[in-house]
Amino acid sequence: MASVHESLYFNPMMTNGVVHANVFGIKDWVTPYKIAVLVLLNEMSRTGEGAVSLMERRRLNQLLLPLLQGPDITLSKLYKLIEESCPQLANSVQIRIKLMAEGELKDMEQFFDDLSDSFSGTEPEVHKTSVVGLFLRHMILAYSKLSFSQVFKLYTALQQYFQNGEKKTVEDADMELTSRDEGERKMEKEELDVSVREEEVSCSGPLSQKQAEFFLSQQASLLKNDETKALTPASLQKELNNLLKFNPDFAEAHYLSYLNNLRVQDVFSSTHSLLHYFDRLILTGAESKSNGEEGYGRSLRYAALNLAALHCRFGHYQQAELALQEAIRIAQESNDHVCLQHCLSWLYVLGQKRSDSYVLLEHSVKKAVHFGLPYLASLGIQSLVQQRAFAGKTANKLMDALKDSDLLHWKHSLSELIDISIAQKTAIWRLYGRRKSCSLSPPSTMALQQAQMLLSMNSLEAVNAGVQQNNTESFAVALCHLAELHAEQGCFAAASEVLKHLKERFPPNSQHAQLWMLCDQKIQFDRAMNDGKYHLADSLVTGITALNSIEGVYRKAVVLQAQNQMSEAHKLLQKLLVHCQKLKNTEMVISVLLSVAELYWRSSSPTIALPMLLQALALSKEYRLQYLASETVLNLAFAQLILGIPEQALSLLHMAIEPILADGAILDKGRAMFLVAKCQVASAASYDQPKKAEALEAAIENLNEAKNYFAKVDCKERIRDVVYFQARLYHTLGKTQERNRCAMLFRQLHQELPSHGVPLINHL
Repeated sequence: MASVHESLYFNPMMTNGVVHANVFGIKDWVTPYKIAVLVLLNEMSRTGEGAVSLMERRRLNQLLLPLLQGPDITLSKLYKLIEESCPQLANSVQIRIKLMAEGELKDMEQFFDDLSDSFSGTEPEVHKTSVVGLFLRHMILAYSKLSFSQVFKLYTALQQYFQNGEKKTVEDADMELTSRDEGERKMEKEELDVSVREEEVSCSGPLSQKQAEFFLSQQASLLKNDETKALTPASLQKELNNLLKFNPDFAEAHYLSYLNNLRVQDVFSSTHSLLHYFDRLILTGAESKSNGEEGYGRSLRYAALNLAALHCRFGHYQQAELALQEAIRIAQESNDHVCLQHCLSWLYVLGQKRSDSYVLLEHSVKKAVHFGLPYLASLGIQSLVQQRAFAGKTANKLMDALKDSDLLHWKHSLSELIDISIAQKTAIWRLYGRRKSCSLSPPSTMALQQAQMLLSMNSLEAVNAGVQQNNTESFAVALCHLAELHAEQGCFAAASEVLKHLKERFPPNSQHAQLWMLCDQKIQFDRAMNDGKYHLADSLVTGITALNSIEGVYRKAVVLQAQNQMSEAHKLLQKLLVHCQKLKNTEMVISVLLSVAELYWRSSSPTIALPMLLQALALSKEYRLQYLASETVLNLAFAQLILGIPEQALSLLHMAIEPILADGAILDKGRAMFLVAKCQVASAASYDQPKKAEALEAAIENLNEAKNYFAKVDCKERIRDVVYFQARLYHTLGKTQERNRCAMLFRQLHQELPSHGVPLINHL
């Protein structure tokens, strides 16, 4: 930090821009708030051990450090903090400050003269080298260097500080007296707390060097670990602008401004703050020599690298590539292998859609290990595992690679990467819910286990009381997986609780809020479709598209298909299919193919659907997507049923139904059992009467099971189809009472829900 600007920022004793107190090199000064803290320290030393209990003294000692390091606060807030720790001492401090403020200037002079007695004697009350001792010595020295006019200004400021505090205390008392009931009192108190915090931000003057550094480190830590406890983006930016007004070359403040602008996705301001941060590092000489050259060379190449990362974050890939090329050029000239390794990792991020990107990634991991960069090496392994997972590699090889990265994490205590690794395992097990499982436990169970392990690990590492650890992307991803897994099993109340926790932990203006927003929209969409409320599902498509364009287009086509707008749905699905094939999004390609096939058989063209289904089955087998393969076989069986060969359809079903019943979503289980019943009924047409009755009874049992599954997810539309089939079967078997019960239920649901406009047999 430049010494030229230190005085302008760290000393408030200015008149018309002329600094009065900095000629002595003082980096701290006396303020009315610090006088109040000095009074607290003096009262603590004068109070005997018997007057204050051990628990109260412990609370006071815990309170002292934030009071000494933090920014100035209002007197009423200080009284409140002291009263929470020791009510008796709060009263003494209030009386002492009142006597000083309502007395004369000599009272303040005498108070500072008496402070020096704390260090006298063979056993002084305060050690000179302790935290409290250093604070007292700084205040005594700063006060002794003030001129008479500055002392008078300080005493006037103390009187104003006391009067404002008394006025605030009276207002607080009046507000408590006028509150009518308990709910109103609670609401007003919360509003009062908010106003006090805003007042502290707005009325706090220039901070000292230690206060500024403490404020910046505290806010940066909160932004990383618990964003909800940090100041709001507007309040934090206002405070940072206040800091930079007194010292424009405060590099750390520019960097925190960059992080704050990232929270609100402000690309212009974040770029501006990032460039200013590196400019100030160069101008102030804050960077030491690195790799045999001046620090400004190091700042230049890392500035270009950070600028590339920023553009990549906002999707400006062309600008990111240009900035990355500049960083590589400067790093090569400086022979900075560490910077080059970071550049190599970002080259992979920018080019990961290319077919040869894995070569860059493997090279990056080897070089990172060679240069002793465990963080980069682990990130490279994680990216390689993710790429291989989408390429259809076997699960055991992926888990072995993750085990190697976990060894790096624990060896080097990389706690952040431990969280990322567990979240990665959760995602892989969810993906292998659609693939051939290599474990005796179902993939959904393993995904739940990994997600809960991540939550438990975070609870073991508390930063401070009231601050939650690691509110990072990995934590949000794990919670979103939990919400989706519960929703798939029909536990919508549990999914809502998880989403509620996500909303509290990641507010809408936080950087990871888009994850739970998309998860919430998808769950609401599925529930609306299950309930037959297509207009509500259609209104949710806009929000899904804003968060994920591919998912939004696919769900728009699903809604159009449900509303019997077949031509519009077909056009959307064809465009989406071409787009996903270019992006190599295999799972979405298979889902689109299945939807197109459903369009064809609902249009009474099952033969045209067969090539689509066979293509989807081939892709599922190639990428080991066994769950999607089972779903495709389910659709093939339905196509065979429509074509009039129910026996072959039933044999196909026996091959595909096991993975679905073992680990599938509740809705898929119901569809599978419903299809089994349809095939049994169709096959029984050629049986003799006793065998036919037995087959129909078995079909009714399967229909009851399917109805129970559909009821768990509140899928009234499919329940209507099931009870229609049951009524027909009961009529064939001559069971009039059961038939009438099913017919009445069908009539109620049919009046409540819109009709398909297509035969029920053509709906899977």
